[in-house]
Amino acid sequence: MATFDGLLMRDTLQDNGVVPSPGYPYHSPDIIVHDQVANPEAYFTNNYSSDPNQPLQAGNPTNFVYVRTKNLSTSTKVGYYIHVYRANSSLFLNTGVWKNNKLTTRTGNDYIQLGSVAPEAIGVGSDRFILNAQQGNYCVIGIASEQQEPTIPGNFPTYNAYITWVRTNQNVCGRNLSIIRDYPNRSYSRLDTFTNPESSAQLVAFKTKASNNLPVGTSFGVQCAPAGVDKHQVITNNNASRILAVAGMAPANFDGTVTSYATLPSGRTWPPNSRLTTEAYVGRASQDEVARYATDFAVFGTQPHELGLPSNGVLVLLGSTGTEFIQ
Repeated sequence: MATFDGLLMRDTLQDNGVVPSPGYPYHSPDIIVHDQVANPEAYFTNNYSSDPNQPLQAGNPTNFVYVRTKNLSTSTKVGYYIHVYRANSSLFLNTGVWKNNKLTTRTGNDYIQLGSVAPEAIGVGSDRFILNAQQGNYCVIGIASEQQEPTIPGNFPTYNAYITWVRTNQNVCGRNLSIIRDYPNRSYSRLDTFTNPESSAQLVAFKTKASNNLPVGTSFGVQCAPAGVDKHQVITNNNASRILAVAGMAPANFDGTVTSYATLPSGRTWPPNSRLTTEAYVGRASQDEVARYATDFAVFGTQPHELGLPSNGVLVLLGSTGTEFIQ
């Protein structure tokens, strides 16, 4: 496998620029929600080996978003642009969901321009983007480009085309932003958009995970009626599985939503830092071109046939969302 020759925006901390990226494409440590820092270039260079992201403050119109890259080229890169795009919470970030929603900086620019970035050096934006979190949940996409206006494809007609584009363009990264919610009710649900761009029905799977500090008696689940998805489970003891996996068929050209939900037992409140996350996957045969990105079935706590896949079937990640609670 080749190494990317340009400014890398990582998919995960483990992403070293190999093409195609083997990383998990929705946890980039290079799109960074963070309190204001006095010297972002020094601060985010020194912690490049870690993920300093902080959760968004729900209701805050001025969350700060910093960006960074690494120059994997043998030549110095000068004047590159970084754009960050916002999408409302979605389990499939096809380009039409976000390409027209640029974040802007304090001064109104829809980009941050880097200075001179030497080979193997970290390039950090001296300015920051502003994200308004007064409504909804958010995912973001970052792109490093030599041009002030990067080239972004139109909506991909297949899941495979989207997955291939995300994995083979190492100047593109994504981030599912955590939201801090001081949530007073026992029951919580979130609505995430989800689409099937293909002209035939596709097998899709959803994995919903409740964090280990949610109390015994908590019920959680996921639902998408048009895809035939409707499953929940109750945490019966401290050693019970906190992972729910279910599959269905997304109708051809489906454009709808997926609901994730949880209800605490009576008299309980959401523990600090408890989380509810949902991931979406598409089913593929093992010989399929994107099967190289398959997720290990061990993380589902089930077997392919239990989700309606053939014995040689695999699941490839499409997107993820999540909510973090505080008290």
